[in-house]
This record gives sequence, structure tokens and C-alpha cells, in this order.
Amino acid sequence: MIRGNELPKDLYAFQDSIQATRVPTLHISPSFQSTDVYCSKFIGKPYLPKSSHYPTDKNGEPMKLLAQINFSEVPNFSLFPSQGILQFFVPYTNPFTFFNTFEDIWQRDFKVRFFKNPLPIEELVTDFSQFEHLENNSFPIQKESRLLFTPTTEPVSALDYRFSNISKTPLNLLFNDEGQPLYDIYMEHFLGSGHKMGGYPYFITQDPRHEYPFLKKYDVLLLQIDSDEENGIMWGNCGVANFFINRDDLLRGDFSDILYHWDHY
Repeated sequence: MIRGNELPKDLYAFQDSIQATRVPTLHISPSFQSTDVYCSKFIGKPYLPKSSHYPTDKNGEPMKLLAQINFSEVPNFSLFPSQGILQFFVPYTNPFTFFNTFEDIWQRDFKVRFFKNPLPIEELVTDFSQFEHLENNSFPIQKESRLLFTPTTEPVSALDYRFSNISKTPLNLLFNDEGQPLYDIYMEHFLGSGHKMGGYPYFITQDPRHEYPFLKKYDVLLLQIDSDEENGIMWGNCGVANFFINRDDLLRGDFSDILYHWDHY
């Protein structure tokens, strides 16, 4: 159950419905340090078999490793594989100055790759000097970090499209004794921000799955990377990026169908 010191007293009446939304989550803590090609990381040199092509965007331009997850370094998590390396690539340049929000399901401007059985170092590419000239200051992550994972659980976030299920009356129409909307109180405590896998997402504007019902099949938050000045991460004007996957695809280890979304102020 949700302990009293985790749930504001103004929300006690909704404790059971909030508790029912709790799901496992892995909070991610970046730590500035160099990594080898097998490590879980933000940016840095990717794991890349010599037999594989380097990921490119819709224009044939090479993309940059955004994040890499080595599941052998991840605490046991029922939805995720127990081994293998999962990678997220995005273009070196992002159109933050032209758009406030972006979605893609076709993997034209991002790529997600999964290698179930990592190969020995002798069979991997280790020289990536050919891409050094592409580095720029507009990439969302500027400093290589190794990733640490902390398992926990969390209730539905205030901006997830499923949030409305916790109350028959919208919380923005209900108020505490001081006249503060209960929705504002919920948002203060369960915004969904931060770097994580699993759990519920955070958005600057709104959940795209609310506006486009066909996107609701992407029901698991595969990865979220939030703006984080302390760790050299900034999505445009203080935004956030999310990758979503269908639960059944995830359980099969099929990462070919992904919803990639980012938005910023």
C-alpha cells in the first residue's frame, strides 16, 4: 500500500485507485565516467559488431548513440530481457528550433537496436574516429555517463493518458480546504519526471496517446531521458524524450515497433 508519508492527505480518498496503478520502474542515475563498448551509458562508443551497419537517418547520415542499456547490468525486472544490449540512436542535429514536439514510429529519425547475445571484443568495431567531426553542441547529451539502475514502483503520472481512471470526477474539478485543485497537488507529487525505464512518462505538453488513440498500443515506457543540467542533458528548451513499446512486443524481445516522442517549452 501507499504509505501516508508518500501520499498527500488531500489524496487519501483516492488511495486505492492510485495504488492500483502502481507499476515497476527503474530509475536511472548517470555518473560521469568513460565506458567500454559493453556498458550501459548515455552517449559514448556503441557496441557494434563488425558484421552490422552503423545506423543512419532517412537521409543516409550517420546517427549518434543516445543511450545503451546492457541488461546484464540491470536489476531483475520482469518485463525486460535478462541479457542483451539495447541501443537508441538519434540524429546528431535535432530540429528543436523549428518544433516544440516530435513523434516518429517509422524509425526514420531514430533507430532502436537489440543484440540478444553480445559478441567478444574481437568481433566488434572499436574505432569510431570517422564520426568525430559530426560532434556539435546542440546534441541533447553532452557528457558521456555510465548508468546505474534503482528498482522501485510508481503510480500513474499526472500527464499519462490513463490518469483520468483514478477518479470519476476529474481532479481539476475537486479542491482541498484551501481551494487548491487536487490535480495540482497530484502533479506536485507524481509528475513522472526523471530518467527511467518502465513506470509512467512525463510530458511538457500532453501525452500523444491521448490525442491519437492508435498510439495507445505503445503501453510501456521503454526509456525516458529528461533534461538534467547537472548531468549535461538538455532537450531543446528544457524538454524530455520518451520511447514507448507494446507490452507483448517487449515480452517477445521485439524492438522493431517503437514510438519515439520528445517535446520542450
